[in-house]
Amino acid sequence: MVAAGWLAATAAGAVAGAVVGGAAGGLIGALTDSGVPEEDAHVYAEGVRRGGTLVTAKVDDELASEAQRILERSNWVDVPARRSAYREQGWSRFDSTLDPYTADEIEAERQRYGRRTGL
Repeated sequence: MVAAGWLAATAAGAVAGAVVGGAAGGLIGALTDSGVPEEDAHVYAEGVRRGGTLVTAKVDDELASEAQRILERSNWVDVPARRSAYREQGWSRFDSTLDPYTADEIEAERQRYGRRTGL
């Protein structure tokens, strides 16, 4: 995982304070600590494991709609649809013990979703 700024600081704190059996720790902990629902955090983490890139932005409330519009102009991923697609493949939640995808698996994943980058 590559992160900078607020997410990196949050991830480092989550790892330092991880508890066994909880959602805290690593990327999932950083995301849930930042207010992302745990179910969505698992989809994001799985997307990164499969070679995707996660872009986050921490903005003031009055800029949230504008930030969302900007992000949606890129390779926006519909999280519920992606969760459903992953589950059709037998996935249930992110498993940190699994290896990241290989270059060939990443390419197949990108072809599957018709995207060159993203989750």
